[in-house]
Order: sequence, then C-alpha cells, then structure tokens
Amino acid sequence: MEDADKTTQPSSSPPPHDAAAAPSPKSPKAEIPRELRAICERYGEDVIGMTLASGHTPRANELRTIYATDETVEHARTWLTERSRSRRWRERITFSLEILVVLLIGWEIYLGYQQEQLQSRNFKEQQQVLTNLQNSSAATAKTLASLQSTTELMNTTQQMQLEALKKSDAQAKRSAEAAEANASTASQSLHVSERAYVHMTPYLAKPPTVGEKIQCLVVITNPGHSPAFDMVATSVFAPVPASFSVQDAYNIAHAFPLEPQKVSVTTLASGQSMEQHADGPLALTQPQVDEITEGKTLIYLFATASYKDVFNQPHHTEICGFFQPASKSFGNCHEHNKSD
Repeated sequence: MEDADKTTQPSSSPPPHDAAAAPSPKSPKAEIPRELRAICERYGEDVIGMTLASGHTPRANELRTIYATDETVEHARTWLTERSRSRRWRERITFSLEILVVLLIGWEIYLGYQQEQLQSRNFKEQQQVLTNLQNSSAATAKTLASLQSTTELMNTTQQMQLEALKKSDAQAKRSAEAAEANASTASQSLHVSERAYVHMTPYLAKPPTVGEKIQCLVVITNPGHSPAFDMVATSVFAPVPASFSVQDAYNIAHAFPLEPQKVSVTTLASGQSMEQHADGPLALTQPQVDEITEGKTLIYLFATASYKDVFNQPHHTEICGFFQPASKSFGNCHEHNKSD
C-alpha cells in the first residue's frame, strides 16, 4: 500500500514562488482548502516541511493526502510560505517595539543628565542663600526650620522618583508583548520625576506685640525638577477664640474678598522659594496680645496655591495652621491640608 502511495507523488517539485511576487503580510490568506489547512495547522511547519522535503511516505494517513495531487503539494508549500511570511512580520514588529523602548529609556536618561547640569549651575546660588539665612534674625531662623522640613520632603520625593525609575527600568526589560505598557509607564515615571511640587510653610514675622499689626508670612517653595507655571497663591488669616472650630475660623478668614496684594500670580522655578505677606488691619491691644499669649485666641492661617507643571497638568496645594505661642510656630490643622 505504501509503494502504491509513493508512485502517486510528483516526480518534480514545482518552482517556488517568487519572493517579490508574494503578497504582503497584511494581504488575505491564500485560498487553501479547509481540510488541508487543518492538517497543516495540526502538524506544524516542521512536520509539513519535512514531509515535503523527505519524499518518504509518512506514517499518518492525513499527511499522505499532501501527495495526492500536484495541487495539494502546491497548497502545502503555499501554507509554509504564508506561515514564514507571518513569522517574519511578527519579528519585525517585535524589533520595532524594542527600538522604541530603548529610545524612550535613552530620552529619560538624557533628561536626567540635563537636570543634573542645571542643579550644578544653581549650587553656588543656593549656597549663598543658605549663608544669608543663617546670618539673619530670629525670624529667619524659623524660616530655616521650615526649609529643613522642605529638604526632608525633597528627599522623600527623590525616593519616590528613584522607585519610579526602578519600576520603569524593570518594565522596559520585559518581553515585546508588554512594550506598549512599558512605554506608558516610562511616560508616567517621567511625569512624576520632572513635575513641579509646591510646598508652603506659615510663620509670624514677629511675636504678637502691643501697638503693632499681626504680620503673617507664607514661604512657598518648589522642590520639584521643573518650574510651576501660572501659579496663583493666596493667604489669609483670622484670630478667633480657641473654642471656635477650624471650619468657623476658615469661614471668618474668607468672609471678605481678598485684596489684590494678597493674591500672587507668578512662575516659581525649580529649587526656588518666595514669600507672601498677610498683615492684620489693626494694631493689637494689650488684652488681645494677652489672649493670644495665653492661648485663649488662636491665629489661624489659610493658604492655597494652584499651578500647572511642564506637562500642562493642573495641581493644587492647600494648608491650614494655627499659631502656638509656646513654640512660636504654627501647628497643622486636622483639615484643609492637602496637595496633589
């Protein structure tokens, strides 16, 4: 029976198709009979190729149908060509996606190098600012304390950036199927590491004094790696009885429209700080100073800052603090403190 099957095989193979005339990978599948395509799919390229090349009668009856006619042999060859062309197309897509991931990683490294150069150029100026702050008055000493907390915030932010970069690097090394997800993660990591972060710290220019107005200051700092654009900053305060809630103090402080000088619209560069002043309308009397000193009256300060980062994404920072006479500093309220 096997000898009879061998006699039906074609004496010579038809010439292979011209590669230039082959349809593109996006063209429809070749017209191969469903039964023959099912056999080819079941045994795979290696078995079909070996069957066509060996010239021996295969053990499986299904494979013998390939040699039934010249047309079935040609269909089998067409199926092998179709599979090879599809495999080359997938390899090209994989290679293109790998190149895209490498380019994105390179761009992120380049941005990090540029940021390091910018920080080096600004280092001397920052050192001079720190020297001036150390030689200033007691009020400036309070500012240094707030800058220390800002430095801790910057260290925390850098740790977040490091984790984001590690995550991005790990995702960039995944297989080609995850290339699109890696690109999205790299973009998000770039946003986190390069965006602006606005931090605000309140304090009094001097302790409450008889015959002088209350002078509140808010230090606004950008510890991020890029400027904060179109920043709108406001600050208001109100001395209220200690029995009042934070929401009562908030309503009193915002009961009147803000004066133009209490609203700042500016661009805050990376690593830079600015101060915003908010003074009381009237000078303090002795009873008022005594109530503040004894804690019967609390000075609540509310400040907000809305800005956009270099990616044109809006952000908002809001703080609430109350003056503590014992420590001569502001404590944090249990509400109206948030940022994004």
